[in-house]
Amino acid sequence: MIYMVRSFALTLVFALYSQSSIAEVSLEYGEYLASECTSCHLLSGKESNIPSIIDWDPESFIAVLTAYKDKELESKVMQNIATRLGADEMTSLAQYFATIKPKEDSE
Repeated sequence: MIYMVRSFALTLVFALYSQSSIAEVSLEYGEYLASECTSCHLLSGKESNIPSIIDWDPESFIAVLTAYKDKELESKVMQNIATRLGADEMTSLAQYFATIKPKEDSE
């Protein structure tokens, strides 16, 4: 139930923000949108069952999101998220995550 409420709230924010005049391709917009991504994908670059999405080249990042949006890749969660993203959102996310480098292990 909490996931459904959170998902609805984030969908509403995406809808309102993407229709405003300040929604354009930018690192700041990508960072803003990234909060939904980082609820599962770690900014440290560490992977468990969920792959890292940092330090990708933007073209590959957009291609993967588009494949989820077109249901060419399997994952109901990612298909649901990617379906809500437009080109500006995908590009902003790709640019933002490309700037984040993996953290060195301190062990």
